[in-house]
Amino acid sequence: MRKYRILLYIFLIGVLLLIAACSPDRQLGFQAMLTDSLGMPVPDGDYEVTVRIWNNATASSGTGVAKILEDTQTVTVTDGFLNIAIPAVLAEAHELNPVNFARPLWAEFEIEGEILTPRQKLLATPLAFSLVGGAAVAINETTAPPLIDRWPEQGAFNVMNAYLGTGPELKGSTGLVVSIISNEPVAEVIRACAGATSLGTGCVDEDLVFRVFGDGNVKAKGTITGGGADFAELIFLQGQAEPGDVLVISPDQDRAVTLSTIANDSALAGVYSTDPGFIAGGARHDQPGMIPVAITGIVPVKVTTANGPILRGDLLAASNLPGHAMLATEPQFGTIIGRAMGEILEGEGVIDILLVLK
Repeated sequence: MRKYRILLYIFLIGVLLLIAACSPDRQLGFQAMLTDSLGMPVPDGDYEVTVRIWNNATASSGTGVAKILEDTQTVTVTDGFLNIAIPAVLAEAHELNPVNFARPLWAEFEIEGEILTPRQKLLATPLAFSLVGGAAVAINETTAPPLIDRWPEQGAFNVMNAYLGTGPELKGSTGLVVSIISNEPVAEVIRACAGATSLGTGCVDEDLVFRVFGDGNVKAKGTITGGGADFAELIFLQGQAEPGDVLVISPDQDRAVTLSTIANDSALAGVYSTDPGFIAGGARHDQPGMIPVAITGIVPVKVTTANGPILRGDLLAASNLPGHAMLATEPQFGTIIGRAMGEILEGEGVIDILLVLK
């Protein structure tokens, strides 16, 4: 009975949570001082301790309430000092989903069947705010299988910014920022390797697959695939236009385009891109009036049958209908915008064309 009474005093006094830090093998380390009602350390011995991690400070059920972890083990307490690793089995620690810990959490302690209150909020240790220079994040053969089996979309390092941001540019919603002090061509902002066998070998030249340099240049060993199917250049738009419009070089302004309005115009510039796969001239994207003008590839284009039905493979030219292409019945050099990859038999519409300016 004496032991039980002492344990009851423990629950009235509570536990001082000193450390809640995640080790490289994903075990959570806790240290606490267990005392009786007089503030004296509890007797030495083995205690059954259950630790539960909740995403709520008080509730155990309800909408959105989740128990992230529960682990029970027998812990030896000496001089009142409790030192515990959660979970006790390392293999179970590797099965923890790291993403579940990227939010506010509270620890609930149960000792010899009695639950301590209140729950203790998990507080970040100083190193959690800033990694030291040269710090490494890795998974190995032991930790990788649980990640692959349970969360195949996750990697060794995951970044998530759940803040939506404010204003038209959604400031504050950036996911990852990488900075270096040098803007020289040889300085590397990002250096990515594939084939490296360990952190100790680093990212050596023979394993390089992707690099971003201090001057903004990018080098990739493989193919870069975009979501669209055309190559576009950012060019200033004089007047009004919308995606799919045929554009011509402006007669009034340097490095500018305008809506086509003349049949068989030889000043063709391209098409207002709907979904470009690659955009050149990115340094000008913040300038007012800049639009992506497709100059090669496959792109949706407004068309009219004013010069006859358009069939797949037909050559197209600008028409008198603003922004529309038409069948080129008498092709002339400099007036061809491309070949139809769809067909329209009557009226106006939008079809894909293979953009070939000639």
